[in-house]
Amino acid sequence: MGRGASEALLAQFEEHLVFTQLSPLTVVNYLADLRSLVRWGVDCIGSDFSLDTLSPNIIRAYRSHLLEEKRCAIATVNRRLQALRKFCAFAVKAGIMTSSPAEGVQLVQSKGTAPVTPLTAEQIDELFRVSGDERSSLARRDAAILMLLLHTGLRVNELVKLCLDDVHFDYPGTHLTVKDGRHGEARKVHLEGGLPNALYEYLRVRPNVEGEAHFFLSREGRPLSTRSVQRIVSARAQAAGLEGVSPQTLRRTYASRLLVTTGDLALVSQRLGHQNLATTTRYLNTSAKEQIGGAAAQ
Repeated sequence: MGRGASEALLAQFEEHLVFTQLSPLTVVNYLADLRSLVRWGVDCIGSDFSLDTLSPNIIRAYRSHLLEEKRCAIATVNRRLQALRKFCAFAVKAGIMTSSPAEGVQLVQSKGTAPVTPLTAEQIDELFRVSGDERSSLARRDAAILMLLLHTGLRVNELVKLCLDDVHFDYPGTHLTVKDGRHGEARKVHLEGGLPNALYEYLRVRPNVEGEAHFFLSREGRPLSTRSVQRIVSARAQAAGLEGVSPQTLRRTYASRLLVTTGDLALVSQRLGHQNLATTTRYLNTSAKEQIGGAAAQ
């Protein structure tokens, strides 16, 4: 029983997910979320815990663990509960369970999602003041990542997909070719200020891995994942005494500052890679638009 029984059930569930033609990434995420539940169950309930012994009370206890002890975001908790619902529905259909224990457990209701607050100039200064040993390869890489997010508004998935050939240091000025995989398009992003130098300094210490074209690499020479970039930003922010800072915070900061500086919503939309102005309008927080109004009135 225990972990072995759960792994056998997950193997059946994986076959079911593949058969229903879900994307490989979705399958991986479902299985990862369920394995997190199994680890918690074995640690907190006992070695005999397995997925076929689930009950509504166990699921509620797990939900409380995620919210109160792990302090997971509401979206993360609900994603894991949705994965669990998917598994239970499969188990009922396969005759493993007589009824779904997840049906009676509600998702966590948000009391209103707080907008991502852009960083102030002082907070940005503090973010770069805690760079550690600036001579180390990792410090140079992390500084380049932070600057790129903050001064271009790239999405994290766009940053990790950047390749060496996408960064151009030649005429007509340093720029990136950013590929948007969702729409099959590419956009040119110009790099200004100290950003080109930060990228160049990173290239001087970038691991030299034959055949590896990705721009940003780990210490071992492998392409960074989105999760790795999120951890880099979070670690630097925590060292600077800043709470709740994520790559999304840096993207929002870039967009808000560009709108305040230029007053050109169409330019902001183009720089962010949005498909229309309505998306950009929803994306930007109210405070930035109020600052535009105040600047225009002066």
